[in-house]
Amino acid sequence: MKKVDASNKNVRIAGEPDSPQNRLRAELYGEAFERINRGIKDEIYFEVIALADSIITDRVQALTQDIIRDEREQYAWMSVGGAIEGLFSEVKTRSITLPPEIRGLLTQVHQVWSQKRNIAAHAFVVVTPKNLEQGVETRLDNLKDAAVEGAALARSITNEIDKYRSQRERID
Repeated sequence: MKKVDASNKNVRIAGEPDSPQNRLRAELYGEAFERINRGIKDEIYFEVIALADSIITDRVQALTQDIIRDEREQYAWMSVGGAIEGLFSEVKTRSITLPPEIRGLLTQVHQVWSQKRNIAAHAFVVVTPKNLEQGVETRLDNLKDAAVEGAALARSITNEIDKYRSQRERID
């Protein structure tokens, strides 16, 4: 969770009104949410999980960028867990109180959903003494649960963070 120079090629490009990056993001988010909806319907759960993770990470990093704004150092792109830890660190350092809805959703992602995602995405075929009794159907059910929960979290986090960012802009 280390900051790098803001010009680093792995730093998220901050949003600006009517910018190429905002137009591209709008297109990408539309495609991602459409694919999530289709993925749930068509049982393409691995894709749903990956897209939910990407959306959540981007929304968290967007909010973090708003908070640290014009600093010379920014966070490079990172995992969803790292992004949430970075945001929580920045709000603590600056004595900012996040709305309880956002804090609760991000805590849910960090402490619960990311574990489900890891098991679904990284351990689907791994057999250990701990999961030996989990057959294909159980693993498919776990995969579906992680996908459905991730999709709901991605939508809720997008809505809540975008609402909060909009409110911050009016105050600043």
